Amino acid sequence: MANLYELTAEFKEAEYLYNTAESQEEMLEAERYLIEAEVDLSEKAENIAKWIKNLEAERDIFKKESDRLASKAKSFANKADSLKRYLQDSLEASGVDKVKGELFTVSVQNNPISLDIESIEHIPAEFKRTPEPVVNKRELLKHIKDTGEVFEGVEVKQTRSIRIR
Repeated sequence: MANLYELTAEFKEAEYLYNTAESQEEMLEAERYLIEAEVDLSEKAENIAKWIKNLEAERDIFKKESDRLASKAKSFANKADSLKRYLQDSLEASGVDKVKGELFTVSVQNNPISLDIESIEHIPAEFKRTPEPVVNKRELLKHIKDTGEVFEGVEVKQTRSIRIR
C-alpha cells in the first residue's frame, strides 16, 4: 500500500492529466492512470468524490462569474442605449442631423421604411403566408413603394436612429 505522500502525488498527477486532456484518448489515459494507482477501493472512491466536489465547486464559481459578467455586459449595453437615445434626442431638438468630430461622425438618419401590421384581414392573400396567415412585409412594402396603395390596417412608418462611424 502506498503512503499518503505517494497517494497525494498520484491523485495530483491524475488531476493534472484530466485537466489538461484535450481529446478522448487523453481522458482515457488519465482514467487508466487513476485505475492503476495503488489505492484500495474505498480510499480511491473517497478521493475521487473529493475531486468531484472540487470540480463542481469550481464550476459553480465560474457559473457565478459568468452570470456576474453577463449582468455587467447587459448594464453597459443599457447605458450605451440610453446615451444613444439622449444623443439622438439632443440632436433632433437642436435640428442638427450630422456632427463631425475628430474621431467620429454622428448623424441622425432615416432607417429603412418598415410596416406595423395592425390587422391582416384587409391585406390581399398574395401577401399572406400559410399555414397561419402571416403578412410578407417585404413584398407588401415593395408593392406600397411601387404603387402607393396602402391597405386598411397597415401603417407605413419610418423611424430614425443614431449611427456612429
